[in-house]
Amino acid sequence: MSIKQVLKDKVEKDPESFISKRVFQVFRVLHDLNIFFIRLTGKIPSHRFREFMYRHLFKVDLAKNSIIYWQCNFFRPSNVHIGENSIIGNDAFLDGRGGLYIGSHVNIAGNFQVYTMEHDISSPTFESTSDPVYIDDYVYIGTRVMIMPGVHIHEGAVVASGAVVTKDVPAWTMVGGVPAKYIKDRPVVKYELNTKIKDLFR
Repeated sequence: MSIKQVLKDKVEKDPESFISKRVFQVFRVLHDLNIFFIRLTGKIPSHRFREFMYRHLFKVDLAKNSIIYWQCNFFRPSNVHIGENSIIGNDAFLDGRGGLYIGSHVNIAGNFQVYTMEHDISSPTFESTSDPVYIDDYVYIGTRVMIMPGVHIHEGAVVASGAVVTKDVPAWTMVGGVPAKYIKDRPVVKYELNTKIKDLFR
């Protein structure tokens, strides 16, 4: 049995013990340092450096021909999955705690936020709940959009700028508003985003 498993069993068996409290403190420090360093990485004006760090140090599942522009922040980056030929705009926040799955040929504008955990306001302990978010292929998301836990944005959907998405979005439709509602259908179009040209200092 590994040391990691022994410590995990100890914490689960007796969470109030001295050892359990110290293990939890160490975990919190490492967790917070991880968030701090990935935040610093997002400020480096080099795509090549950021992508190397995201893939190899922070374990983001990022396809080689996809782009994450600068100042992106993460929770649990190892649970973030980004498919082929997709673009994430500047100043995004990607929450991988409950699992975040972004497909291929997805274009997301700047200041995008997605959450996969929230508090249950009906719970007597105000406990946290988590649900994965799925964003399918050919989705286009405008600037300053917020997506809440458990949402599935189906293939080819468009989310208008400033929307707050609380429910699933059907394929090849456009939604907008707070909360987001149906606006119109989108024709079925299949394309390949140009991810070869990257703004140098973003």
